[in-house]
Amino acid sequence: METAGQTLNIEPDAAFEIRTLENVAKCGLFSSVKAMGLYSSFASVRIGRPGSRGACGYLRLVAALGLATVVANAAPLRVVTLFTVLTQIATEVGGPDVEVTGLLPPGVDPHTFEPAPGAMRELADADLILASGLGLESYLDKLAANSGTRAPIVAVGNALRNRLPDDAAPGRREADPHWWNSIAATEQATLEVAAAMAARRPADAAGFSSRARDFVARLRALDDWTRTQLEALPPERRQLVTNHDAFGWFARDYGFTVHPISGLSPEADPNARDFAQLAELIRSRRIPAVFVENSDNSKLATALARESGARLGGNLYPDGLVPEADGGTYEAMFRHNVLTIVAALR
Repeated sequence: METAGQTLNIEPDAAFEIRTLENVAKCGLFSSVKAMGLYSSFASVRIGRPGSRGACGYLRLVAALGLATVVANAAPLRVVTLFTVLTQIATEVGGPDVEVTGLLPPGVDPHTFEPAPGAMRELADADLILASGLGLESYLDKLAANSGTRAPIVAVGNALRNRLPDDAAPGRREADPHWWNSIAATEQATLEVAAAMAARRPADAAGFSSRARDFVARLRALDDWTRTQLEALPPERRQLVTNHDAFGWFARDYGFTVHPISGLSPEADPNARDFAQLAELIRSRRIPAVFVENSDNSKLATALARESGARLGGNLYPDGLVPEADGGTYEAMFRHNVLTIVAALR
């Protein structure tokens, strides 16, 4: 038997005669069939004498199976995300076919976040869980065990091609998890999300694919806009001094060099020697600005600016969506960062 929306080609017993919708009428099933939109399905059901007990029993079974399929297909795919950018991607790609719950609120530091105990129910009921990956969510194994979820947990960043290598910055010993600061990587992540949704709900795969292409088109337009804005900065001005090492992916895409005060996590404080060396580098290269970040304490950046003679260049959003950005979207976050960088370094 095929699913609802397709013809139910039920093979007849040799003793059965060919009958069509006459059986539906005599068995009092027109209301159910109409509600499910299964006229075409029942038109080809082949059973015995119209209105007979066996015929009606068989049709009621087919109707029940059809209704169960319709209800199952109508229920949205329940997607839980652990990172704000993935919340938007899942919403864009899933459209009306998904129900997205984002556990990480916008503006919260993803490096220190852990889901609250109350979130375990959301995770247990999920059909699909999306994580950023690349080590950002250190709690993933514990989360799977504590929630009892049977949903696949897809670490989107782990599937990205051309990941920022471990040795992309001096002293770096771990992969850079900040893939969302690359539009190209975010395009890949969008396609990964579409594929993960399609694997869980094949019937809606075409819709997921279509909406993913639409979002990727918007991302490519954003990349074009970004490159136009950055034309104002010659190569020697593309020097980013930031609180933590969050812009490596951005730097690779657009020809910047990043000089972070701390490491990949804002929790890592620099030692006095590294701090003094960075201040000297800023002076020697005449880097005009030091940037602060919305998720970090600005004291280090303020002290570095004072020590080096640079000015504070403004507030960047390195760790996902924030309510302060216009609309709280990925595009708003990225545009804010680009405009802030250009204004401070030009």
